[in-house]
Amino acid sequence: MDQVSELGEAPLGALLLKFSLPSIAIMLVNSLYNFIDRIFIGQGMGTDALAAVTAGFPMMLVAEGIGALLSVGSATLISIAMGAKKRDEAASVLGQSFTLAIAAAIPIMAASWLFMDPILKLFGTTDAIMPLARTYIGIITIGFVFQIISMAVANSLRAQNRPRSAMVATVSGTALNAMLAPLFIFVFKWGIAGAALATVIAQAFSCVLTLLFIQERKSLLRIEWRHLAPRLATVTSITKLGLPLLFVHILALVMLIVANNAMARFGGATALAVIGIINTLSNLLAFPVMGITQGAGALWGYNYGAGKIDRVKRLTSLVLVWTTMISLACTAVIEFFPRAFIAVFNGSDPQLIALGSHGMVIFMLTFFTVGLQFTTANFFMAIGKAAQGGILYILRQVLMIAGMAFLPAFMGIEGIYWSGPITDIVCTIVSGAILVHGLRHLRSAAAPEVAGEGSLIEDTSSLKATAAV
Repeated sequence: MDQVSELGEAPLGALLLKFSLPSIAIMLVNSLYNFIDRIFIGQGMGTDALAAVTAGFPMMLVAEGIGALLSVGSATLISIAMGAKKRDEAASVLGQSFTLAIAAAIPIMAASWLFMDPILKLFGTTDAIMPLARTYIGIITIGFVFQIISMAVANSLRAQNRPRSAMVATVSGTALNAMLAPLFIFVFKWGIAGAALATVIAQAFSCVLTLLFIQERKSLLRIEWRHLAPRLATVTSITKLGLPLLFVHILALVMLIVANNAMARFGGATALAVIGIINTLSNLLAFPVMGITQGAGALWGYNYGAGKIDRVKRLTSLVLVWTTMISLACTAVIEFFPRAFIAVFNGSDPQLIALGSHGMVIFMLTFFTVGLQFTTANFFMAIGKAAQGGILYILRQVLMIAGMAFLPAFMGIEGIYWSGPITDIVCTIVSGAILVHGLRHLRSAAAPEVAGEGSLIEDTSSLKATAAV
């Protein structure tokens, strides 16, 4: 059994564990960039500084959204191509993803600097915290290029059965951030600028490590000069597959705008800091679930590309069990110990702790359902069915935005909190129905289409066949 063939032959439980643990580590570590900054900023500079980071966070979602588009689109094509034994096509996708990442990062960085003040005001930044928000985001923007490149190319390591390498690159960056942030904030007295600078340095370090791993001699896929020039068919394929996640990030941006402005209107800087903490913690707790589904992505894609549909179905059931167990455990911890989580950010502000713990209990009440939601969405995304997977993510964001936009008119801040459980209930029902239908009608016809005559990348008809239910 060679390095890649193991994905289609080894026991699924062992494979899922092998791929999930590094993916969970990567997801948690990525979230910890912001989490660490918020802890040190909150403890060292107070609630206003926390509010400034919250107001500026939506700008970071733009870069993350572009990175997600390239990551999902390229990862799906690479995994299916590797399953179909088309290694050169997989390498071509990797090279073009690297080029697209650089091409996308530059205009995003430029626009962020040119229109920073009006964008920050749109995100709910008040005059009192504008200087802090401007300082933080002005530096964080420099890291967009490293963030996008890392996201765009890291999944190629998983596709060639090297999930640990991807994990090491990401974890090393966060470890560096955890060391530099307190040093810059408390020792060098650089305040919020020090927190931002620590994050950018860590992102650059992680990006360099990722590229070094990809270019190693033992790599089956490397970034090569001959594959750097973008091809319309490849760019179109990557975009089609990744576009739903870009839409999700755009909608998440809208959701944060709505939530930030509502919280600031009803509760000022303290309420704005609270919604930032709740958002950070909910994302942090969701990442183990997302890490499992992301780790399964390469396995889903490879086995689907190889035509092993029974194996795909068994893997889906296994992922669903694991993610549900984890989300149940996270829900229990939050419901029983909400004050402890809020106090991590600023234990000396009783108003922040009271408002935040109350909101966290309500918002996370139905968190145990995200296992089914994320399993369904990522399963379809991994096998090239972008429409089915993307619609679930989009539905979740649309419902959350609607709840946060309209419920506060009747319930005040409580409306923001209750938008979470309402969204989860609806999305769980829809996810269950789509997953059952999709598994019943999953066809193995995609395997010969991918592996047969013609190129997976250049022949867009094969992509359409792969994306059809």
